[in-house]
Amino acid sequence: MKYESIILRHGKTVKLDVALSDQCEIVNVVVSGDFFAYPEDAIEKLEDKLRYCNSRECIENAFEALREAVVLGVDVKDLENKLVELVEKCRSGQHPARY
Repeated sequence: MKYESIILRHGKTVKLDVALSDQCEIVNVVVSGDFFAYPEDAIEKLEDKLRYCNSRECIENAFEALREAVVLGVDVKDLENKLVELVEKCRSGQHPARY
């Protein structure tokens, strides 16, 4: 199991805590920080949909949960891209870098 924390700073701080299995599946992910999402459970739904993802397509599909939500204080595409990058590095055998 690999654990990574990704911190994005664009005026606000957003943190992704990610646990990856040995098969590079997202076992758990927690999105936290200085942002707002409406409906309030939008981030929780995203976290649920990201579990067991191990490909770009799965992560992109999970982020569809936020297409109808209002998210302020974070660039949702940045979150998506960082998760894709983390999973792809894992799958290529590279040790994920600290962000």
